[in-house]
Amino acid sequence: MNKYNQRTNISHIVHGQSKDKFDILFERLTYIKRFTFSFQCHCYSYTSDINMIKINILFAFTLCCTIVGIQCAPTAGTSSAVQGFAFEMIMTKLQFLEDRSTEKEEQMLTKLSDLISRMENIIQHKNDSNKVRDNVYTSCSEVPSSGIYSIQPDNTFEEPMRVLCDQDYESGGWIVFQHRFNGSTDFYRNWQEYKNGFGNLEGEFWLGLDRIHQLTASRPHELVVLLENLRGHKMHAKYDQFEIGDEYEKYVLKKLRNYSGSHGDFFYHDRGMKFSTFDADNDKSTKNCAETLNGAWWFGVCGYSNLNGPYGTIDYMTSFYSWGAILKTSKLMIRPKTA
Repeated sequence: MNKYNQRTNISHIVHGQSKDKFDILFERLTYIKRFTFSFQCHCYSYTSDINMIKINILFAFTLCCTIVGIQCAPTAGTSSAVQGFAFEMIMTKLQFLEDRSTEKEEQMLTKLSDLISRMENIIQHKNDSNKVRDNVYTSCSEVPSSGIYSIQPDNTFEEPMRVLCDQDYESGGWIVFQHRFNGSTDFYRNWQEYKNGFGNLEGEFWLGLDRIHQLTASRPHELVVLLENLRGHKMHAKYDQFEIGDEYEKYVLKKLRNYSGSHGDFFYHDRGMKFSTFDADNDKSTKNCAETLNGAWWFGVCGYSNLNGPYGTIDYMTSFYSWGAILKTSKLMIRPKTA
């Protein structure tokens, strides 16, 4: 690899997108360490080359003086075998180049060492953060702040599940099971994907019907739905009982009771309904509502709620069209009831 390519690679590491992605930061750090070692080897090689040039010049000058018979006046700091003012100038210039090379080498190594130290600190901070978050909690009410954690409510859960906890809304303790805010994730998915979940907990996602059932069947839960439209108007709906059935029951909306909120009970028509996707039509309509509305939901008949509809259209909605038609964000959250 030539020096230009090495400089280009280092620039890419320092200024490129990789600086924000911890999952590949360690690979880049390893590369920089290898580059530093390579650079040191090149510097040592360069210094050795200068020393070799000195030897070659000494040899050439000695040979020249021997053949031609040049008599050079003795000069301090030169070899006893080769003397003369011209040779002294050459050696002085070479010494200057060697000093300059050493200075540049030290500057570059200092910068690289500083960069490596900073990156190692970032990685260590990330690792420490992961160690904290890798603790297994029984609920989101125990976690220190909003974020992604592992929870295992009781021994009926075979293994912990990764969830997004919200500690900001109404004293916290919420598990987010649906989050949409920019349309980056396609929600027109099949039955299997809604069963298992999809998306990214750090972005838009659906937690999965199996997990929602497991959580709500293990103990009583409450539900809150937070919505905001493109005009910036916000609304919420809260139910103090929420539970869905298992896959055999088509994840039927078993419990949705005791509404309170700001704009009316827009899930009124969804009670007792089974979940539907475009490849699993379980609604009560003559149509396939999931296919007609390009979404998935606990449809009774088409046209009431479809919070998994296509983002940026009127099909991503609740039944309250007059409230603001097109939605900007939706967040559905559950938490265990304390009383």
